[in-house]
Amino acid sequence: MKTLIQVRATVENEIRMAFHGVTLGRGISLRQAQLADGIQVAVRDARLATFAEREITDDWSRVPLKELERDCIAHLDALGFRYYIPALMLSVLSHYEPSSMRIIGTLAGLYPKKGNSWEFHIRRYSLLSPAQKTAIARFLMALPKLIELDYQGQKMVSRGLRNYWGEYLHTTALKGKKEKAGSSLRSG
Repeated sequence: MKTLIQVRATVENEIRMAFHGVTLGRGISLRQAQLADGIQVAVRDARLATFAEREITDDWSRVPLKELERDCIAHLDALGFRYYIPALMLSVLSHYEPSSMRIIGTLAGLYPKKGNSWEFHIRRYSLLSPAQKTAIARFLMALPKLIELDYQGQKMVSRGLRNYWGEYLHTTALKGKKEKAGSSLRSG
């Protein structure tokens, strides 16, 4: 049986491996999402280009916590979501504060609700690879063991797994068993 330290290390490593090399590309950055949210109304579109120059857009693992605290996750497009979600998940593990909008936004971003926002979430998940989806599912599965979540956090995590991510826990396990069975048949 793995210790909590081992479980956390496994989850962190899986996130890092699954999202290794992901860049923002032409996606919406956190600063651009902040503008879309209307927080900095006085800033004009001309400044969008300068944001991209100063932001870290080629290595999500170097995005500082201060940048992640901008909490404009809801306004990220699929490229932006794929770029920032690994850093955000790791920040939940290392800097959990239940009232932080960074935490609330991250967990809400991983909780697709049936109804009006379903299509929005599914579009944002569309660029994620199977390995990335599995890493997110395993993060959500392990999170309640690793962090003492508040009631809202518990609800978002369990419902996120139920509504969408849980499927990536089961398919990976089944796939691994099928591959082992297939290799046994070929070798025997």
